[in-house]
Amino acid sequence: MPHLEALYNEYGDQGIEIVIIDASNRKELTQQIITEDSLSLTILLDDQDVSGEAYGVFATPTTFVIDPMGRMIFKHIGFAEGMENMLEREISLLLKRSAT
Repeated sequence: MPHLEALYNEYGDQGIEIVIIDASNRKELTQQIITEDSLSLTILLDDQDVSGEAYGVFATPTTFVIDPMGRMIFKHIGFAEGMENMLEREISLLLKRSAT
């Protein structure tokens, strides 16, 4: 999540919104992580397990890059070192496309 927070801090003023869906049903642990990492991202708690069927979220993390029209442009399952660079390129591409 610190990588996502960094991307949000860099691109948030350009209209990028990053939303995390937590389906762990461990509200206390999630709150602890938010506090420890000083996260300002929007974090939604999916305590009714609807994100799997609704959005195809069956692994953590699942990351979506969505354009201003609400269309899913990129979807990533899991996280590997260096993925933050790929997400940054995708966000940059999306911002360039939105500007035209």
